[in-house]
Amino acid sequence: MSVPTGSETLDSILDGGLPKGRTVLVTGGPGTGKSTLAMQFLQAGLDRGEECLYISTEQTFEELSDAFADFAFDLHDDDLTVTSIHATPGQTVEGGDERELTLETLEGGKMLGGDYSAPFESKYITRYLEQFGPVDRVVLDSVSGLSAIGENQDVFRRTLLDFIRLLNDEFDATALFTAEESQPDLMQDDVKTVAASDAVQFNTHGVLRLWRENVGGDYHRFIEVVKMRGVDHDTRVHEVSFTHEGLRVAPRLRTHPGEFVPGDHMSTGIPGLDHLMGGGIVQGGTLLLEHDGRASPHSILTNLLVEARDDGSAITIVPPVELPPKRLRSIIDERIGDMEELLATDQLFLIDFANIWENTKRNVFKPQEHDTDNPASVFRTVDDRRGDQSMFTVLNVEAQLPVLDDDELRQMRFWEEENLYREGDTTMYLFNPATLDDELAAFYENGSWQTLKTWVTDNGLQYIELQKSPSGYMGSTRLVEYIEDKPYMRVQQPPGAGSTAATLDGDGGAQ
Repeated sequence: MSVPTGSETLDSILDGGLPKGRTVLVTGGPGTGKSTLAMQFLQAGLDRGEECLYISTEQTFEELSDAFADFAFDLHDDDLTVTSIHATPGQTVEGGDERELTLETLEGGKMLGGDYSAPFESKYITRYLEQFGPVDRVVLDSVSGLSAIGENQDVFRRTLLDFIRLLNDEFDATALFTAEESQPDLMQDDVKTVAASDAVQFNTHGVLRLWRENVGGDYHRFIEVVKMRGVDHDTRVHEVSFTHEGLRVAPRLRTHPGEFVPGDHMSTGIPGLDHLMGGGIVQGGTLLLEHDGRASPHSILTNLLVEARDDGSAITIVPPVELPPKRLRSIIDERIGDMEELLATDQLFLIDFANIWENTKRNVFKPQEHDTDNPASVFRTVDDRRGDQSMFTVLNVEAQLPVLDDDELRQMRFWEEENLYREGDTTMYLFNPATLDDELAAFYENGSWQTLKTWVTDNGLQYIELQKSPSGYMGSTRLVEYIEDKPYMRVQQPPGAGSTAATLDGDGGAQ
């Protein structure tokens, strides 16, 4: 069960909101919106008639009122309790005249009354907070103000764990902690220390990170979900801005609204990839598949060919240069149909720019070897022979380079679009950008309706990202893995495409 945060978009990112009865950390630098988001979370609870508690370690009630004056937050709501805890030098009953860190409110109130206060220790802080429970929502702003509670980070972590148990188990509350973002090589008294955010993130159920970044000369604020246990959350970065209601998280949508999205898609044959792309390849559009030379595009290509034939489309293919004839023939025979029959019956057309196929079969064309087989003539022949069939065309750009230079490739792309493609025809281009001139690569990128990029990291993991699309999870990067059964490839489900359990198939792998 989820608890709304006060931001509709953030709730969507979190698949509903914060996990009920858990504690989540919000970390970030000064001015990034931590306290605003925390109070926005409480205001959402107040609007629902819930009991809320704001614990400040840095600001008095008056200071909080000033800080939130421009927002639609009601700090005087009858269901909101605001208190503070603060470490300050003083005297305790046990310590006598010796001065030590004592527990007081920021307004100067002493926990024991009179001239003495309680030591700034976990048991006294816990005892003080117990009087405010049970409540529905709690904000602790910030845990950095409690860092003086222990002599080392282990004591600090154990103390925070006690607080979390008090709030979640005894108060039955959903809690939001704030903390300053950690700084690398933070030193105190010539000793390297661990920031409060580092100490608490191991004990909290989730972590939200806020930060500022220069974009085109202007500073923008951003948010991301670093972790959220058991939640199928969005992993992408979102921008935040301040409004009267609190933080606005954007964008809600990264692709066009429904009325601008084509209704028909051709499945890729890979469920997770279909979800990522919003249904598959836009029917009648163009897909660009970029790879780094290490991540093989062949499984995606093969499954697309299977789907195209299942849809009754003819296939035109300029084979990748790294896919030799014997291998491509075996793939087609195994997954699509008898290659000889497909060629003979005008259901398959193969254009051999690399000049590595035998030219003894119908519908195998060799533009490099025969003058009469120039690209325009070949494509006209293919268009005549396909009859009324729709066409799925796969063009490996690198394979055309022995015959066409960059300008000719551009001209051919425009010529095909104008003279050959019919409504419902779908085209896929694929290449390794490192093998092309930057301007030529950008030409194909600009002209595509959808762009997928796949690569292999240094640790051997393959990923795929939807970089451009009128639908789907644009900007989402998902893991790719290979399996023994059809479709022989699995793509991790995009965030929000289903429950956590739904992202797993029968053998426990993410689709």
